[in-house]
Amino acid sequence: MKDCFPLLIFIAFHAFSVAIYGQNPNPNAALDAFIEGEMTLENIPGATTLIVKDGEIVWVESYGFADIENSINVEDTTVFLLASISKVFTGTALMQLAETGAIDLDEDINNYLPFEVGIPGFESDSITFRHLMTHTSSINDGPAMSGYYGYPNPTITLAQCIQRYFDVSGPDYSATHNFSANAPGTTYSYSNMASALAGYLVEVVSGIDFAEYCNQNIFEPLCMIHTGWHMSDFDTNEVARPHQFIGGNYQPYAHYGFADYPNGQLRSDITDIANFLIAYLQDGSFNSSSILNSASIAEMLTLQIPGIENTQGLNWYTEELFTATQTVTAWGHNGGESGVSTDLYMDKSNNIAIAVLTNGEGDNLYICDELLDYGLSLTAAGVGNPVCGEVGISEIQDSFTVFPNPTNDIIHIDNTIKSVTLFTLKGRTIETIQVKNGKINLRKYPKGIYFLSFKDSKGLVHKKKIMVD
Repeated sequence: MKDCFPLLIFIAFHAFSVAIYGQNPNPNAALDAFIEGEMTLENIPGATTLIVKDGEIVWVESYGFADIENSINVEDTTVFLLASISKVFTGTALMQLAETGAIDLDEDINNYLPFEVGIPGFESDSITFRHLMTHTSSINDGPAMSGYYGYPNPTITLAQCIQRYFDVSGPDYSATHNFSANAPGTTYSYSNMASALAGYLVEVVSGIDFAEYCNQNIFEPLCMIHTGWHMSDFDTNEVARPHQFIGGNYQPYAHYGFADYPNGQLRSDITDIANFLIAYLQDGSFNSSSILNSASIAEMLTLQIPGIENTQGLNWYTEELFTATQTVTAWGHNGGESGVSTDLYMDKSNNIAIAVLTNGEGDNLYICDELLDYGLSLTAAGVGNPVCGEVGISEIQDSFTVFPNPTNDIIHIDNTIKSVTLFTLKGRTIETIQVKNGKINLRKYPKGIYFLSFKDSKGLVHKKKIMVD
């Protein structure tokens, strides 16, 4: 196979939108065209976009290629590396510990660490959790960080990475490179390693591996079933390949990870991101679950250091987005890694949030502006938060007959069944289909494997795998 994809061929396919049928409740051709135009200008091979409003998804659409080399399209179930958006999840975990009283955001982190961490020249000054969450810890991103990468996963643990970097006896410790010449809490300097240290502290304080802590306390309560910190959590084919644009061609990077992973290695799909944003818009609640209380959400979305940096909250920061009629100050975060650019932002006053995940290195802010502008014009349908686990636990597999299977046209089904729900292979709802005279028309759906499901009078869920060829 070729190592890169010719630009002209890419442009010919670039406008193909591949959102799962039935998922976008408010399609808009003009917005599609704008996003596709920005992708071309910014050399972005694939993107997935989201608007949530009043507790529900009001827009979700995907474009381009997850893997140009193998002609794999982006879908709304495509998993993307989030890069620094990951930091708001790490901050959420730390805030959960503060909420339970396990830590105080303003106490010395050395109360919990197995070795001392101090700023050279200011060893008597405490580094606090709040410093880590506001980039005021005086911890720098030193050159040793480049040695923490692995393909597709890092080769050392988070604990080993932190010890190597921060312990004075560690092989990567450097008083000159790893720290600034300022007292903690006095200056702002964006720090990836400070966020990695925050993740490690979650691990130490909770006694649970950081990734597993997030699984149990954030991802599972929010039904984020396609979210994980490590490449080993996924089938490689599910994950968008990062791309760079060189000499008019797109060239993929190998999938990678890094041992300081709480600062940027989280991977997720756009509908999982929807659940997370809805929870923040709803003061920490999602359906019957809660990840934080309203006071914790309010504190995270409050300016923390206005005299030093007037946009910084706790991990979240403010960004100005521009609609056709107004400038909106939104809370959010962006992310950038090799072959990756991501953004998510919330306008709590209008109960709306947007997100853009891409596998290119361009700027997404103009897309964010347009998404917010369109979202403000929409009215939620009143369907409520996305439903978790649409296909229930009490289900009967292959309990009814459909034929022909595979098919690319009409399938026949028991005519006593009045309607069925069509799901993707990963369990995402596509739409409910009415059965007419024992027939269902599947002609409009892309090739692939799906599930048909219906619930009988006893409440049992019947499920059948089908193939559209």
